[in-house]
Amino acid sequence: MSRACMSTRWNVKNVQCQSKRDNAFRGGEQYKFGKELDKKYGEGTADELMHLSKTTKKYGVHELREMIEVFKVECERINEEKGL
Repeated sequence: MSRACMSTRWNVKNVQCQSKRDNAFRGGEQYKFGKELDKKYGEGTADELMHLSKTTKKYGVHELREMIEVFKVECERINEEKGL
């Protein structure tokens, strides 16, 4: 799902790695991305995120701080895993 939609931009299921080619030059390969989401998280996940993307979500400061901490930990885990 497009990360332009603020209601799903920071949804953990919508934050996935893509190659530069797919992400920058092919618009994120949205159909392929949705199919992979369904494989990883279960059938209907892409549709659920699409529905959520059409809603309005206003994050509070506390929620944003929590998300920052979650993503910091995840970045550290990935860096360790990849030896960076």
